[in-house]
Amino acid sequence: MADIRKLFSEHISIVFEDSEIDKLAKIAELIDCEMGELLFEADDPGDSVYLVGSGAVDLFTIVNSDVEQTLLSVREGGFVGILALIEDSVRDINARVSERAELYKFEKDNLSQIISDGGQLGLKLLRLVADIASTRTRIVLGSLRQNLEWTMQVAGLAALDISQLIVDQVNIEIELVNGKKFTGTIMKAEESPHGYELFVKTGDGKLHFIPYHAIALASFPLSDAGKDTSRLKGM
Repeated sequence: MADIRKLFSEHISIVFEDSEIDKLAKIAELIDCEMGELLFEADDPGDSVYLVGSGAVDLFTIVNSDVEQTLLSVREGGFVGILALIEDSVRDINARVSERAELYKFEKDNLSQIISDGGQLGLKLLRLVADIASTRTRIVLGSLRQNLEWTMQVAGLAALDISQLIVDQVNIEIELVNGKKFTGTIMKAEESPHGYELFVKTGDGKLHFIPYHAIALASFPLSDAGKDTSRLKGM
């Protein structure tokens, strides 16, 4: 297992001085985790941050009661739960050890105190959080986009003309990446470089604007999509 100095020097782009790393090492607890062990679940308090010294930790969400979707696997030199440093809310994701791991555990209160002190180390920690959040957002959105495109190809929906769904006023069920679900009809679809942005009217008369990347799942009965397949075009 790599020590904290080696992890910071080899895996973290922001340069931390040895004295700063030593300060972090003093407040870290080394823990040994077996494969399958849950570090935390969605809705747990965000009271700790982990640095992976060896092994791997999967970040995953629950699509429904019995289906999991792994969003990211964090390996040596990666942080788990670091957004707790800038959020006071509970966790919004699950973390489970996928390979036997040794982790450095930091209590949020200790790291938050360093940040509150306003020194260079605190500023570097904030930069580290911002870098990780930005990188992982791009990774997760890219993964969701690929999954959606693959699903559309397999289902034959890549040839579906959304305008036909609007004309037929098809009732469509939509699940967003944040877990919210609703049913309605597409009133308008605007094409962007990354896909369609939808305007959906729900049964309560509200009109919802939904960007392409916010959709985790959309479904409708194929029997409602119209019988004239000659009007289906590429999206």
